[in-house]
Amino acid sequence: MLVSGFFSLIVYRGFTKEIGRGLRFQTMHALPGTSFFIPGSNGYSRILPFVIYPEDTAPAEMAEIISLAKRRFALQLLIINSGIFVLAGTAGYFLAGKTLTPIELMVDEQKRFVADASHELRTPLTSMKSGIEVVLRDKKLDLRDAKSQLKSNLEEVDRMKYFTDNLLSLSRYEANGNDMLIEEVDLAEAVNQAIERNLALAKEKKIEIKKNLKEVSVKGNPQSLVEIISILINNAIKYSSNKKEVKVTVKKGKKHAIVEVVDQGIGISKKDFPHVFDRFYRADSSRSKSKVDGYGLGLSIAKSIVDLHKGSISIESEEGKGSVFTVRLPK
Repeated sequence: MLVSGFFSLIVYRGFTKEIGRGLRFQTMHALPGTSFFIPGSNGYSRILPFVIYPEDTAPAEMAEIISLAKRRFALQLLIINSGIFVLAGTAGYFLAGKTLTPIELMVDEQKRFVADASHELRTPLTSMKSGIEVVLRDKKLDLRDAKSQLKSNLEEVDRMKYFTDNLLSLSRYEANGNDMLIEEVDLAEAVNQAIERNLALAKEKKIEIKKNLKEVSVKGNPQSLVEIISILINNAIKYSSNKKEVKVTVKKGKKHAIVEVVDQGIGISKKDFPHVFDRFYRADSSRSKSKVDGYGLGLSIAKSIVDLHKGSISIESEEGKGSVFTVRLPK
């Protein structure tokens, strides 16, 4: 608006000067037989030729016409600047909103992240502190009780280590994923490695892992692709009852390699679908029907890995019947 106002002032000054210059030019090059009165101290003292008016015109009328032209031009400039002000203000408001909204969402996301991380860390620390205080107040503490407390503390430390490892993985994929080493990866081999990682948990719950693997290769980071499949298999085992099945399939699509992990677990409600891949989010069914260790970071890490590989991950689920996670990676 400052630029527009300054420009308008220059235009207005130029316009008024051009009026005077035009009058002088017309006076000097007037047609014969035309005249214009110039007032002196005692009425009309002299007459000058003027081309615009064919008859003698009183100078007061001419001055009024020029003044009216100036006012009308100034009004037009004011209207134009008002329009520019409204348009610029409206556009600025919406553009600022579009610019600031992602920043606001990012700040809110960071606040939630810090709050959730603090909560998840505070829980095991509080448990350890309470246990140690109880043991220290026990005057009849023996070696067996002390070892039991140390074992409990060690379990809490392992949980915190697992939590921080997941946080570091998530941070690495979100911030520095573009620096990953990319090479040809055999998805069947990646699945076999992921299954190997989860065999102990599967045996503990007597869950059979069935696989149907086609030979498909994609360009990606071997470790991260194994990790994403391992996360999906681990979730399928954790949220399934004992003596169930988990099926892992690798197949070719037209443009993508497809990995499916199917379980017979507790399933996920449709209202939870939009939030399944959010950090620290755990579906209500996982909280209410079974006690499952975890911090709600696994699927967030999986989503980050898929995004880095320009792929997609989707979910189909029905409560009480199980879930199907499908990963599509470009070939």
